[in-house]
Amino acid sequence: MKRYRAAIFDLDGTLLNTLGDLCAAASAGLTAHGYPSITEEQTRLRVGNGIRNLILRSLPEDAGDSVIDACLSGFRSHYEAHLHDLTHPYEGIPALLHALRSQGVKIAVLSNKYDRAAKRLIEHFFPGLITLTLGERPGIPRKPDPTSTREVLAALGVRPEDTLYIGDSGVDMQTAKNAGLTAAGVTWGFRSREILLENGADLLADHPAQLLAHFADPARLQEGFTRCGFAFSYFETSSQAVDYLKNVCRGKTAAFGGSMTLETLGAYDALREGGTVHWHWRGDPPDTAPEVFLTSANALALTGEVVNLDGNCNRAAASMYGSDAVYFICGMNKLAPDLPSAVSRTRNIAAPRNARRLNRHTPCAADGRCHDCRSPERICRALAILLAPSSSVKHTEIVLVGETLGY
Repeated sequence: MKRYRAAIFDLDGTLLNTLGDLCAAASAGLTAHGYPSITEEQTRLRVGNGIRNLILRSLPEDAGDSVIDACLSGFRSHYEAHLHDLTHPYEGIPALLHALRSQGVKIAVLSNKYDRAAKRLIEHFFPGLITLTLGERPGIPRKPDPTSTREVLAALGVRPEDTLYIGDSGVDMQTAKNAGLTAAGVTWGFRSREILLENGADLLADHPAQLLAHFADPARLQEGFTRCGFAFSYFETSSQAVDYLKNVCRGKTAAFGGSMTLETLGAYDALREGGTVHWHWRGDPPDTAPEVFLTSANALALTGEVVNLDGNCNRAAASMYGSDAVYFICGMNKLAPDLPSAVSRTRNIAAPRNARRLNRHTPCAADGRCHDCRSPERICRALAILLAPSSSVKHTEIVLVGETLGY
């Protein structure tokens, strides 16, 4: 998996949900001059190319420059006084930024919001986390022109190929392409997945935790897990991880917990060559006390916790009791900045995808997000959080693979 040294974030719709304050300020500027207010939905569809364009798109086509300027002045006056009344970070964003800083990633914000407001918002919500913030400035072309992006790269001292551009709009995806950067589209913002893909998104993220895998430094990952008492191994490729597990299980009895990661790795057939393997997915009889138990996790928090949701609870129980050694095999996509983010990843990414895989008729299978449902078909019946290895297990190890594996 490609790992980047720097991140350039868009602001509105990416780091912060600013829709309420933008709508209120635009409506204040418009109504002060006799024009109707606008809704948040109208605001969402009109932002992204600077505040002047938001006002222009909210006025009649024949409105002249003097009217636009007057409404824009009213917007600025209201917005300066109410900059963050309704604005708030998206869930998981502060934890992501802290995690990126801990991994040594250089972070910048590049916005089409006017520069003073962009800087004030970053200082208010993310003090000390952002290296550089640039907004709209006189004489500098707005995004998607690459001029300001190149200015950020020069200031950070990084190359385009080492930088991931992260935004929620077609303008952001075009900006990345125009500057030669990889474009990551986030789906929690103001634009749809379809618009992001149409404008050249190289990858999509449905949750901030999903971005972490593109920056995490294996050399820095071990600390959180070993501090909590877990052993830790990292392998760049699946084949290296499988070879390691073959040595671990050679001459021993091993059992598998249900895992798309282990399925993708082809671990069952590989490990049978040197030992005895039981997996209920293959119709094998259960082994309630194997020497080695192998499974995956729904999420791994950089703070050291291992998180799993389970339906029958056999997988969760076996990861805590009954074996001499337990191995959690996970791709980089399972990483999350902290425990709340790991739980959110488990409930909003892993669970819905597994529900679809199992053809369950649950709300999460339909729309891809967790609900407080009481469906008889729900698969999330136990949330297991290992704060440290079980005292009954002699050896518990995280085996991290530098690829995307499982859900």
